[in-house]
Formats: sequence, C-alpha cells, structure tokens
Amino acid sequence: MSKTVDIYLPLDARPVCNETIWPVAEKQINQICEVIKKAGWEPNILNPKGFASSVYEGMQTIQKSSAERLIVFFAGWTYPDFVVSPLWQTSENCRKLLLGSLIPDFPGAVGLMAAAAGCSQVGIETSRFFVENFEDHDSYFEAVKTFLETGKYEYPEQKSINIPVAQENRENAEKVREQLSGMIYGAVGPRSMEMWNKISDADFLQYFGIARLGFDGLRLAKMAEKIDESKAEKAMQFLIDNGMEFKLGSDPEKVLTKDMVIFQMKVYYALLELKKEFGLNFIGVQDQLDWIQHYPATDLTLGILNNKLRPEGDGNTFVSATEADDGAAVTMQVLKLLSGGQPVGFNDLRYWDSREGLYWFVNSGALAPHFAYGSNESLEGAWSERQTPMYFKAGGGTCSAAVKKPGVATWARFSYRKNKLYLCAGRGVTDVPTHDQWLKRTERCNRDWPHWYLRLCAKIEQNLNSNHPMAIFGDYLADLKALAEQMNIPFECWDYCTPSEIES
Repeated sequence: MSKTVDIYLPLDARPVCNETIWPVAEKQINQICEVIKKAGWEPNILNPKGFASSVYEGMQTIQKSSAERLIVFFAGWTYPDFVVSPLWQTSENCRKLLLGSLIPDFPGAVGLMAAAAGCSQVGIETSRFFVENFEDHDSYFEAVKTFLETGKYEYPEQKSINIPVAQENRENAEKVREQLSGMIYGAVGPRSMEMWNKISDADFLQYFGIARLGFDGLRLAKMAEKIDESKAEKAMQFLIDNGMEFKLGSDPEKVLTKDMVIFQMKVYYALLELKKEFGLNFIGVQDQLDWIQHYPATDLTLGILNNKLRPEGDGNTFVSATEADDGAAVTMQVLKLLSGGQPVGFNDLRYWDSREGLYWFVNSGALAPHFAYGSNESLEGAWSERQTPMYFKAGGGTCSAAVKKPGVATWARFSYRKNKLYLCAGRGVTDVPTHDQWLKRTERCNRDWPHWYLRLCAKIEQNLNSNHPMAIFGDYLADLKALAEQMNIPFECWDYCTPSEIES
C-alpha cells in the first residue's frame, strides 16, 4: 500500500468567509503535514490553492484522490454536502478521517459535526478527531498515526451508566406520542447551507404521525412586507418594555439598525399568520443562505417565537428551528411536550474543554430570552446587536444572552444512521459564568450570539452525528428513553456520570 494520504479542504460558499479563514487554515495545514511526515507518510493536498466552495468543486477535487487514506480538514464552518456527496464517490478501500479545528475563532468543529450527520445518514464510515493547538504535535500525533496505519481512529471507550425508566416516564412518553400524532410541521425554504438535517415527509408521518408542509422563502418575504409598520414597531417596543436591550446605530454595515429590527418583527407576524392559515404546530425556517443575502436574519424572530413572553402571545411557545433543521424542530417539539410546554433551546456544539468537561453551546439564532435567567415573566438579560457581517450580509440581530440559570439540563437529538432514525440524549449542568469569564470566553467566539456553557455527563463530541443538540432546563432523559422505546427506534446515551456527581 502506498504511504500517501490525500487531504481535502472544503469550506463555505461565501467568498468572504473563505478569504478570511484561509490564512489561518494554511498555517494549520502546514502543521498537519509535518505530523503526517513524522508518522512516515506523505501528505498530498488535493486543493492547495483554496477551499472547495461548492458541491461541484468538491466533486471535481475528490476525483484527484487515489490514496487509501483521506483526511478531510474542517478549518471553519463547512457546508456539509461539500463533503458528503464527494466522499460518496471515493473507493470503498479509501479510509476517511474527519479532522476538525477546535479553535474558538471559527466553527470548524461545528462543520465536522454537520458533515458527520450526512456521512452517518448515508452509511459513509469515517473516523473523527479535533485539534486546538496545531503546533502541539504530541496532542494529535498518535491519533493521526493510528488512523494512517490502521485506517481507523477510535476514542478510548467509556462505560455508560444505566438510565432506569419508571412507569411515570412511560406514561409521559405515551402522552407525548399521542400529542404528536396529527400535528403539522411547516418548513420554510430548502435545506440550509447544504446541511443533512432534513426528515422526509414519509418519515415524519411514519415515525411521528406528523404531516410536513413546505413553503418557499419568497412567500414569507412577501407576507412580511405586507405587515403594518406600526404593528412591528409596537412589537419592538414590547420587547424593550419587558427588559430586552437593542444595541442600535445608523451604519447598517457595522451595527444593528431600527429598520432591521422592524423587518424582523414583520417576519414574526408573518410566521404567526402562516401558523394560523395552515394550522402549524411548529416550524423550521431556512434563513441561511438564501434569505440572509437579501434580508435581515430571522434569528431574533425565531428566538422570540420560542419564548412564552412575546408580542401578542398567548403564554405558549411556538417552536421554531433555524436553518430549516427538521431534526432539531421535532426534537424541540418533543422536549417542549415532555416538559409541559417549557421553552427549548436551539444550539450549535461550538467548542469544548474536554479536560474540564465544559461545553459551549453557541448558535446564531433561535435561543429564547427565557434562557438568560429562566424567567417567563421578563426578557431581562437578553439583548440584540448586529450579527457578524462575514456571515450576515444584510444584518439583523438575534436573542443574545449568557445563560445564567444554574441546574440540570437535558440535551437531545433525532438523527439518522444508515437512513434509519434514532434518538440520542444526555444530561449536564449549566456552568454560570461571571461577567469576566463571559468576556474572556467570547473574545474569540461571537460575542453577538447567545452562549450556554454546560458541564456535560459525556464526551458527546466523540459520537454525536449532528452539530445541533437541542437543550432544555430539567432532567427528561428517562422520558426520552421511554419515548424511543415506544417508537421502536434505537436510543443512545453516552453519559458516564450523573448531574449530581458533576455538581458535587
């Protein structure tokens, strides 16, 4: 066997993202190549002049690969199908390692998780590893060497604890199954950024008894344009009166403007009109990439819909998943029902310190203001500012917050493996940061986005096949296990300790 390893470099469809990240990635790739050479192998970069920025470029690039070892490097957020469809074209003899950059500056780990979701769904076998300090060769030499020599890398196995299921858990799960049956889910727009997070109409119906309706983003935009300006202004004032802060300015290229917020509130009412007209129980909205090239992001809108306290609200949340993530949306709806109607958080697994068991759940949108302090009576602790121009061309803010409610939380996710649905879940404890800790953690990690820090009971990065774990305050792990049993789908929990052991 030839001791050559091909290296494939996919990333984003937006030129500004690729141009910004490439100088950092070049230095990381040089270090990776040194490690490969130390292991006695020869690196061959398939696209050394720049990232593959489309499925087409990915397909063309991967045709150059002939080695029996392939490393896909994720330097930042990466469109998943720039990876999945190209990898499908490779030989069965080609062993694949997904290698993610864990630096907090750019979400390389998020891109890896999202690509892993697609690979898992279609049955492409991969190994994975994450690197933060690329100059510290010892921190990843053995992992790379093991993959090169054996064609596989596996993390040391940790024994999971048993999750007992009581009768009350089964009764709660059965009640939720009955509630789900007959519901209607609305998906606005196609899949976001080529992500593998969709659930087919057939699977929605067969697994959950839920009808899935699809809507074009143009419909939503036209509906929003018809909303009265004064109505949107009153909605914005409602948020301010209840404690939410808007960091406004006049330069739309750099700061959040009132016009952006007003449009986001128009979208809020347009989605409620869509809900009423079609009897929708929960929704997913594409937002990225098509929408945000022309309109302010829907993130603020969706975060408010996920809140109990909201303009012209009825005291209930309207579950809304960003990035048209069907799997996230139905997971959120399940957690809402299991909890008796509490808000559910939409998250990215952005960064972690596995030595401390500290995980950063950070996503641009759909986290409700509720999560700041756990209140359904106030929006205090939440704010909105212009999101990163590199990602959000037309601006718009989100519901930013640093989660400061202590206690147990449950995360969960419906995912696919070889096109079969399964449910994974686990628990953790919220790590409440001081203001100085939050400032330090957000120095290099999107201060304009909501942050939820958790000490988890498992090293979920080793097994999770999604970049979007949904989370809620409280312990619903046994209920989720009972639900999976009743749905006759696999349930996976990798927790090796309990929340009480973390707290102590």
